[in-house]
Formats: sequence, C-alpha cells, structure tokens
Amino acid sequence: MSTGSSEKYRNELLFALRMREVPGARIGDVLAEVETHVAETGQDPVEAFGTPGEYAARVAEEFGAFAGSPRRAVLRPSVLLVAALALCAAELAVPAVTTSEVTLTTGSLVGILALLALLVVPLLLAMRAATELHSVERRLWFGLGALATLVLAPFGADWIERMVSAEPVLVTMPRWSAFALAAVFLLATVALLARTIRGNRIVDPRPGGVGSS
Repeated sequence: MSTGSSEKYRNELLFALRMREVPGARIGDVLAEVETHVAETGQDPVEAFGTPGEYAARVAEEFGAFAGSPRRAVLRPSVLLVAALALCAAELAVPAVTTSEVTLTTGSLVGILALLALLVVPLLLAMRAATELHSVERRLWFGLGALATLVLAPFGADWIERMVSAEPVLVTMPRWSAFALAAVFLLATVALLARTIRGNRIVDPRPGGVGSS
C-alpha cells in the first residue's frame, strides 16, 4: 500500500466524516484506527473498511440523529446563523458607506431571508460536487451548477425584495450606528465560527499524537 494512496484515503475519509457531522473526538479515533491497521498489515484501506463514503456512513450511524447526510452540514442551525449574521452585517455596512443614514424596511429584511434561503442551493450543490468521488463529469456539473446558482442568488433575492413593499420603515439609524451594529454582527460571526471549530477539534488518541483541523 503506497503512502500516497493511504494519505488520499485518509483525506477523503476525514472530509466524509466532517460532512456527516461526526464529532471530532470520534474522527480522531477512526483515522488512528485506519492508519494503524494499514501500517501494521499493509492492506488496502478500501478492502479493509470500504470506500471513505461507505465507512463514514457506518460511523455516522453510531450517532443517530446527530449525524448522517452531508446535507445536514449545510443546513445545521449554526451554519445558517453564521450566514444570517454575515448578511445582516453587509446589509448595514454597504449602504452606510455612501449614505449618512441607513434605513431598514420590511423589504430589506425579506431580502436578507430570501438571499439566505437561495444561498442554500449553491452550498448544497458545492457539497455534492465535493463528495462526488466516482465521476469527474458529475463533479464538474455539480460544481458548475453551484457557481451558476451562487451568481444568480443575489439577483433573485433583489427581485423578491422589490416585490415586497418598502414600507413600513422599521428603523432609521445614523451611519456610525450602522457601522457599529455591523461590527457587532461580524464579531458574533467570528466568535461563533471560532467556538464551533475549537469545540470540534480532531485529536489523535495515540500517544504522542497531535491535533488536526
């Protein structure tokens, strides 16, 4: 078993486990088990454990509702919350650059929600492209679909926002207040991302093992 093939299997397995929301501690155990088995026996990991996707699916079954389909990695509440905070920050900061007052209306809030919903489509397509390990052609089509829907999503959200009445005005704030609130949203986004990454860190359980991402 070549080092390159073993490393490729490990990377694909790591990605598949992450996409199924398997906890970091369990991922560390699984990767250590695979690496130890290959090192001791020289057996092809596909023969011993199955393809990365198949093995990851079996491991995910241990956690029932907490892991499973890769789609859950996109639709999980923390991911949607991060995206919503980032979009709110942009909605406040962008107009504050050119105007002295920023006005939030019903239409603008509907536009944010519409964009958040529409962005789920390219994310799911990109996830499907990344997890397609058997067909380069299918991976390409999923990738192109993700790119196309990512480009079209803002236009769709803008159209929906225009269809909704701009009235009533919910709040009007000076430029400095908009920038301050946008900064709060961005800080909350960074803090949530950092907490998620730190709380799900992969650690090699073997003596002398090091942490992974």
